[in-house]
Amino acid sequence: MTDSSITAHSLAALWLALGRRLAVAAGALAALVSLFADAPVWVAALRGTLTLAAVLATVRAGRALLARSAAAGPAARGGKPNA
Repeated sequence: MTDSSITAHSLAALWLALGRRLAVAAGALAALVSLFADAPVWVAALRGTLTLAAVLATVRAGRALLARSAAAGPAARGGKPNA
């Protein structure tokens, strides 16, 4: 049987990869919706860029919290350490 435990490093890498894709999709959607609302192209591009930056910042903050909680260890969170 293989060990299928998820380490904090693999979870952080997965979170970052998923977050980047989500940020690109959200930015493109924001720009597209702006264009459908008859906004100028530069406004649509700006909205898409700002959405991309906001989602990326949120993802990176979540990754930092994940890394910090993993560094604290299960004993610091009140759980039993894995043997």
